[in-house]
This record gives sequence, structure tokens and C-alpha cells, in this order.
Amino acid sequence: MSKRVGVFLVGILIFSLVGFCQESKEELKGRDILFAQKGLPYGFEASLPEIHGFLSSQYWNAQDHVQGSYANSGSSSYAPGKNTFLPHSFYVDIISELNPQVFIEGEFEMYKGEKGEFKVGAGRVVWHPSSKFILSLGRQFILLGSQELVYYPTSKYRFMTWQPYVYEKFLRFTGWWDTGVCVMGRIPIGEKEAFLEYGLMVSNGPGDYTTKNYATMNSDGYVYEMFNAHSRQSYDNNDNKPVTWRIGFSPFKGLLLRVEGMQGKYDADDSRDFNYLTSEIFFSKGRFDGMIGFAQLKFEAPADADLGLSGIWPGGTVKQRAVYVVGGYKIIEKQFGINFLQPVFRYQWFDPNVDCPDSVSQYEHYGKRQAFEVGLNFSPWEHFMVRLGYRWQDELKGPELKGDGLTLEIVADF
Repeated sequence: MSKRVGVFLVGILIFSLVGFCQESKEELKGRDILFAQKGLPYGFEASLPEIHGFLSSQYWNAQDHVQGSYANSGSSSYAPGKNTFLPHSFYVDIISELNPQVFIEGEFEMYKGEKGEFKVGAGRVVWHPSSKFILSLGRQFILLGSQELVYYPTSKYRFMTWQPYVYEKFLRFTGWWDTGVCVMGRIPIGEKEAFLEYGLMVSNGPGDYTTKNYATMNSDGYVYEMFNAHSRQSYDNNDNKPVTWRIGFSPFKGLLLRVEGMQGKYDADDSRDFNYLTSEIFFSKGRFDGMIGFAQLKFEAPADADLGLSGIWPGGTVKQRAVYVVGGYKIIEKQFGINFLQPVFRYQWFDPNVDCPDSVSQYEHYGKRQAFEVGLNFSPWEHFMVRLGYRWQDELKGPELKGDGLTLEIVADF
């Protein structure tokens, strides 16, 4: 057997040398050789894609109760109470035009450097005959919260490493993509740069958090704060398809006002309602960028005892609200060989339990808190930034919590 293998390998070597020494009038490109061997199962030369991406590497020094499922718990995936270097994410976005009106997009993330773990972001085909009508089919950001302007660390409206409570608690701080059909567009007003915008999306919606053994109210009286974070789904768990809508208005360049909503059922029996309402104001002028964000979530929650859970929620509607104001001013921009230097400030407020059933009324507004945050964004060169931030959290109802923390992040994109 070994002699046969040896003869086979020697034969391959001889043919390789002969092929190498042969002169050809027409050299084939590597991709042409590949296609000549296996045909062209998909794709075509004109659709060669653009590939873009970014790297986010972080350092956290967070206290015990940062980004937990309840106000008095922390997230085990982010080493609460420890300081840690975090290879947070490496994103790759692949876009290819099929023709001037149609493109496809695939987006992937190596998440937190965990072995073998990749997260799928977008996976969609988009038809855009004009800016007034854009049809998107597949997996994409839901319309709530203007995530396309706020989520990515490279976005000018991101400002800080830690997302505000609106995204951390309501919309999932690692992004909320959903599979469905979305129609959106912008309609110009007059001869200036003013426009109206609209959006309508039908998708799978959130899954059922109660199947993950999370009590709606834990034994300490804190309400569950991540309704969608632990229940995102690739396939729908029910027949209900929630509708998300958006209405926006920009009176002039640099100012954009939006309102979004989403309604539907989240459980397998199509019996429990949920309702999102979000709103944003974006403002940019000269060296200043700022925004105001608001979110409200209501959902019907069964009694914890009926689900065999150790919580104390008696059943009823949970209502949660959050608001934040954030801004940054580039004190240096395109000067002294520096791209920009931008101090930022954010104030936010969050109430996880706005209303409460009578039997647990002593816990109404429990976990209500506010946070003051300062940061500094330094970009020595375009497409590279160092982001430093610190959060002070102040509890407005309930015992003192450990929600402060420092973050340092390096972001580079291509």
C-alpha cells in the first residue's frame, strides 16, 4: 500500500512540474480555474461583493449588578465584580449588488472571543427602486429604537461603550435582528432637505421569556428587566406575527424625530400581549452631536406560581419605562494631526415596575434608578477610536445597588 501511495505522489509531482514548465498563451485566473472545475453553482463576476467590518476590544471594571436580568443581579458573561479584558466582537458585513436596484447583505460577528461562537446579524435581500420605497426581505434590525443609527460602536450616535438602559433592558444591548418583511421610505417635502419617513415591518417578534425559567418578580421584589434579551428566536414560537411601525420627520438637515411601536403576542398559545413604544430625537450641528431616547414596554405576565417558579409575581401587566439624554462636542476636529477629540455626557433614568398589582404594591417602582455618565472619545486617525467612559448609578427606590463601572474600548473599522 505504501509503495502505491509513493508512486501516486511521484506521479503527481512529475505532472505538476510538466504543467509548471508549459507555456500558455492564455493564463487563467484562480477563480476561473475554480469555476472550470466545478462550474458556477451560484454568483457571477459582476456581483463581487464589498466587505466591511470592525473590531471592538474592551476593558471592563464593572460592579456586581451591571447588565443583570434583575436590578440586583449581574451578567455572568461580563465578569461582574471583576476587571477583565474582553475581545468583544469582530464584525464582517458582506454586501453585493445584483443590479442597480437590488442588493443582498450578510452580516456576521465573532462574539466575545468565545470558542466557535458566531452571531448572525443581517441576512437579507433589498429592493430599492427609489428612496421613497425600499423593500427588505429576510433578517434585519427591527424598526424600534433606530438601532441602525445607534447600535454599532462606529456610529456617531453610539457615544459610549455601554448602551443606555433603553437598549440594554428593552431592545437587547447586543442588537435585535428579526426575520420578516419590511417596507420603508423617505418622502421629500418642498425644495429644501426636509422629509417625512415611514416604516412597516412584519416579523417573528420576541419569544417567551417564561420558558427560560425567569420569574417575572424575584423573591427580593425586583421585576425581570430583559423581556427580549434571553428569548430571541430564529423560528417563531407561535402563529402571531407582530407589526412594527415607524413615523419620522426631519424639518432640516441635522434634526430627525422618530416614533416607533410594536404590538403582538409572545407566548406559544397566542394569549399574552406585549406592546413597545419608542421615540428618538437626533440632532447634529457643527461639532455637536446629541440625541434623546425614550422607550416603554408593557407585557402580560402570568403568575410565577402558576409556572412553578420561585418568584412572587401574582399575574398582571408589567409596565417599564426609560429615557436618556446624551451629547458630545468635538473640542478638536481635524487639527494638530488628530481626527477628533470628543467629551461626552449622558443622563438616563429607568423604572422597571411603573405599575404593580395590589398584592405586591410595596414593590412598585422597586429598582427605579438613574445614571450619570461621562466619557471621552479620542480618534487619532480616521476609522480608529479609543473610547473611555464611567457610569455612576443612583437608586431612587429600593436598596442601594452596585451598578457603577468603567469601560475602555478600542474600535477600528475598514
